[in-house]
Amino acid sequence: MSILFKARGSSSFGLLVIRLIIGSTFLLAGANKVMDIEAFINHVKSFDVFSQNASFILGFILPFIEIIFGTFYIIGIFTPLTSLALSVMTISFMIVSKNITVPPEQFTLPQIVFYLIMLSATLMTMFSGAGVISFDAIFDKKKKKAETQNTNTPLPENAKPPDGIKEATFSDIVEEKKEV
Repeated sequence: MSILFKARGSSSFGLLVIRLIIGSTFLLAGANKVMDIEAFINHVKSFDVFSQNASFILGFILPFIEIIFGTFYIIGIFTPLTSLALSVMTISFMIVSKNITVPPEQFTLPQIVFYLIMLSATLMTMFSGAGVISFDAIFDKKKKKAETQNTNTPLPENAKPPDGIKEATFSDIVEEKKEV
């Protein structure tokens, strides 16, 4: 019965699964666009949101950005920045998409549900981090080790107790308590 009500454990495995699924989605979407980049550039131009030159540049660069940030998201490196970039891309996809609130077929979910799930997952990792199973965690451990090595710095003069106060150890205090 304990498997039904499991409230303990680490969230790192769940964050890894989210990163793998969302990152793979962006990675595969970018790779699919790179395979026929000319058709994707024409698709971006068909939106008539940007000028022809800007549409060409965006259509050429976007698939590679999806591949790069999808890979970063999977391996968990620069996770807050990567999550922000993926969130911005997801919001921009929602803005330029047409009929995303209408289900494509009866008894199916509209496309906006897919985008909202992606957006919620990327926002979650932007604020929670990548978890323990990531490159961010490895780099963070190295940073913490470097910080702990520098903790033996002497106290500044103004942080020391005044001369009238004697230094006492824990055993001295216990001895005084026993005498009273």
